[in-house]
Amino acid sequence: MVNDRELLIYLHSLNGVGSRTINKILANLTTLNEILDFQPLELSMKTGIDFKVAEKIVNQLNEKDLLDFLDRLNEWGKLGIDVITFHDQAYPEMLKEIAQPSWVLFTRGDLGLFQTPSISIVGTRNPTPYGRMVAEQLAKDLSEYGWVITSGMARGIDRFAHEGALKSDGKTIAVLGNGIDVIYPKENKKIYEAIIEKGLIVSEYPPGTQPHPGFFPQRNRIISGLTYGTIVVEASLRSGSLITAQYALEQSREVFAVPGPITSKQSFGTNALIKQGAKCIQEVNDILEEFPYLKFSSRKDSKLEVQLSESEEKIYSMIHSQIHINEIIDLLSLTLSEVYEILLSLQLKDKIKQLPGGFYMRKN
Repeated sequence: MVNDRELLIYLHSLNGVGSRTINKILANLTTLNEILDFQPLELSMKTGIDFKVAEKIVNQLNEKDLLDFLDRLNEWGKLGIDVITFHDQAYPEMLKEIAQPSWVLFTRGDLGLFQTPSISIVGTRNPTPYGRMVAEQLAKDLSEYGWVITSGMARGIDRFAHEGALKSDGKTIAVLGNGIDVIYPKENKKIYEAIIEKGLIVSEYPPGTQPHPGFFPQRNRIISGLTYGTIVVEASLRSGSLITAQYALEQSREVFAVPGPITSKQSFGTNALIKQGAKCIQEVNDILEEFPYLKFSSRKDSKLEVQLSESEEKIYSMIHSQIHINEIIDLLSLTLSEVYEILLSLQLKDKIKQLPGGFYMRKN
């Protein structure tokens, strides 16, 4: 009635049957179809899984439930949902390397993005204007060099990272903490649709699964697992973004952090990461230089085509030889925070560089 691949998807879709249970079953059976012949006690003894879990699985392996599942599988396909198992050729190789890869992924969009180098940009759901600007600009700049931007489609930094990639005609992957057909938060409906059109939506949770607080930390291991590195833009000391950074470290991936004002709660987490050894980034080249083995080239000459805002143009026109940040503040009557944001934006656009002691100069 069902083959091993379909049974794997079915087991993955059952409530209360997690990766560890599936691990034990696969490790102790020659083929998954063997479970169709077991009673609960036999399955428990053969695989080492809890008896109650074995009982639940066996009770749902009846003909009606399996036929209903095959109908759902067919319906998912009609909705444009691709179901990928760990053993399928389309499964991302990067994700196979982590400690707890998902046995099944549900996707909508361009599966080819799994084959393109990706980097994740994550951060707080309540960013400052500075954080929003940095997330968008980094996503745009990295997209120009061919990186796929991966994030979690949450409010705040995640959303701005996706938007930055899309605005520069780049590619982006959103990893959800709910079913692939559930849009959360609701205000992300337009960006969800845009990513399906020009990117890829990914979830390990079966269609129809509603968001749950426990799902999001788990989904973070997939965000970091799909990518070569994780960039944390803004994060408090208790931010879920720091969980993503921790997963990245455990997965032997690069961790980058954007510095922020020491008075900003949204920068407490990123500044702490830098103190702990994460690479401090101030421009896109700080990221690119960590991946010399990936041969990227910009899609266009950013020095010729980069657009500056009025405030950026004003400060850029003041920078010829070395100039100190305090001198800029005095000349323009702006706050330290305002000038710092503009200077960082000019660095991200590869127009200026920072020197020791608070000095800045133009790049050649």
